[in-house]
Amino acid sequence: MKTNEALKGTLLKQAEAGMEVLVLKLQAMKEGDLEGLEQEVLTQILALGQGWLQEVLQERAKESDAVCAREGACGHRQHVVSKRPRQVLSVFGPLTIWRNYFHCVEKRKAGEQEENEQCRIGEVPFDRVWGLTGQRSSPGVQRLVSYFSARLTHEEVAETLDRMLPLHLSARQVGNILQPIGEAFEQEEERQMQQIMERAAKKDSSEAEQQKEQEAPIKRLYVEMDGVLARLRRGSVPMESQEQERKGDVYREVKVGAVFVGEPGHERSELVPGVFVDTAGPIRYVARRTSAQDFASRIYALAHAAGVQRATEVVILGDGAKWIWGIAEEQFPGAVQIVDEYHAREHLWNVAHAAFAAQPAEREAWVKTVSERLAHGQVEEVIAAIQRLPPIPPEPGKTRSILATEADYFRTNMERMRYLAFRAKGMHVGSGIAEAGCKTVVSTRAKRSGMRWTPGGLDAVLAVRTAVLNQNFDQTWQTSRKAA
Repeated sequence: MKTNEALKGTLLKQAEAGMEVLVLKLQAMKEGDLEGLEQEVLTQILALGQGWLQEVLQERAKESDAVCAREGACGHRQHVVSKRPRQVLSVFGPLTIWRNYFHCVEKRKAGEQEENEQCRIGEVPFDRVWGLTGQRSSPGVQRLVSYFSARLTHEEVAETLDRMLPLHLSARQVGNILQPIGEAFEQEEERQMQQIMERAAKKDSSEAEQQKEQEAPIKRLYVEMDGVLARLRRGSVPMESQEQERKGDVYREVKVGAVFVGEPGHERSELVPGVFVDTAGPIRYVARRTSAQDFASRIYALAHAAGVQRATEVVILGDGAKWIWGIAEEQFPGAVQIVDEYHAREHLWNVAHAAFAAQPAEREAWVKTVSERLAHGQVEEVIAAIQRLPPIPPEPGKTRSILATEADYFRTNMERMRYLAFRAKGMHVGSGIAEAGCKTVVSTRAKRSGMRWTPGGLDAVLAVRTAVLNQNFDQTWQTSRKAA
């Protein structure tokens, strides 16, 4: 980008004026007031940046004024009809740029809708060249807002930026800026996922992929999945009959996945002497409010990025939900499947509370005894212990007792609960990382007191937040900007 002598002179004059103002401010400051000095220097730098940015953009707009006619996107000749202002919020503060507005005055061609009527399409080429279409904020502001929104509430983002920069935004404006950015991040994730799934379907790969597959093998890759409910505004999603009958907002599940390489740890297994339990390497997350079928492709794409094709062993950890094991069978055939031991013990407590409702001492003793058998992977003995309990009637509205239901739960997941065998290999047997992922990715940001979302707003936050947590925000930002 070139500069002319007139623009250079203007920028230098503004710099000199700013330095004079700063010198006057310094004369009135107390000796040793470093905080005040920092603030004054920053204020003058921001003011100077605002002036410089506006001058440079306005100069570029003037240069484009030489073009009085052009061909528009409609395919017709367009002419300048007026010079119009565009207000833009930049990282240095608000700007006003005057630029040419082109208008098509040709009649529509034969076959086009409303033939012989004027096309009347208007365009501002300057806005498109400088990335100012669609929003009233600059790309720099959009980047800051979206990054901070991944960690802070909209109100906190507005307050933080107001303290740091001359950016005076409301929480609503923060949300309006964030949503299209989040949608662009979603589209980029979708594009990458489709590429991975297409390559997997064709069973071929590029030279780069082949080189990646030849890298050092991974001993064990973990894939953990869980779900967490998020609050959505009433009427923002299709509601079931029972939801329509009751007042208030509705809740929908956000599926969360965590993928990491199991690395040699320093903690010994309690039940298997001489064996060290795997520790988690860098964790990658995916979180989406979507169907199990769609999530299956997303979690596979995440595992692929983590090197699943180089993994000697893949371990799937979950809480027993059917959708998790369906994904495991579909996307990770042959993987070791483990039901999180903590969740399995919760089912023992469900049995104990029903069977020993008025006997707390017996309840505690029964759970302690059966939990020991569960820890050693003796699931058959756990089922037998449940079946030996005195029969209890089904709960109102149900056809089977809790004892029968829970016995079936352990029977169905029997091979996923061989915890002693898993521990002998140094495997994790708890999906705590997935649970922590639900809290880290979703709850900490999207489930604070009083929060309720539109579907688009929640999806946007999740897309940007996972990019930040996965440390690929900058890469996704650049790619999505190029695709815009």
